[in-house]
Amino acid sequence: MTVISGTDKKAIKRFVQGVLGCTCPNEVFLNINLEKNPSNFVDISQGDLIMIGGKLLVYLLKPKDGKVLVSKLEQLFNRGREMRDNGGFSRFRLVVSILGDQSVREILSQKFESLKNLDERVHLHVIEVDQIPSVIAQ
Repeated sequence: MTVISGTDKKAIKRFVQGVLGCTCPNEVFLNINLEKNPSNFVDISQGDLIMIGGKLLVYLLKPKDGKVLVSKLEQLFNRGREMRDNGGFSRFRLVVSILGDQSVREILSQKFESLKNLDERVHLHVIEVDQIPSVIAQ
């Protein structure tokens, strides 16, 4: 786990509320943990897992080519849903950062819409690289 400073917690809170549109109450953001390349996902991908207030799981991927994630999307969501449910979290948000390639956004969104066994508590966000706060941008 990475220790997160008060300033970095504020940056993550702004990102989650502003960019991802989360409406969690402010007290949820008092406890934020960050894990680089978490073991739960190591067989699928490398990314950053942000655990917020025991309520929200955010898995952030920064692929060089977002199209390679299409074949892994179902696995990622199944694993995220498992972690959400087993850990007592309310939501799982998969965040994929891209560098200007809007076709990746469309491809991933279409694949997400076609997935079975998802519920209203899992979300896909495809964002631009420059929207990621510096604490998790490295």
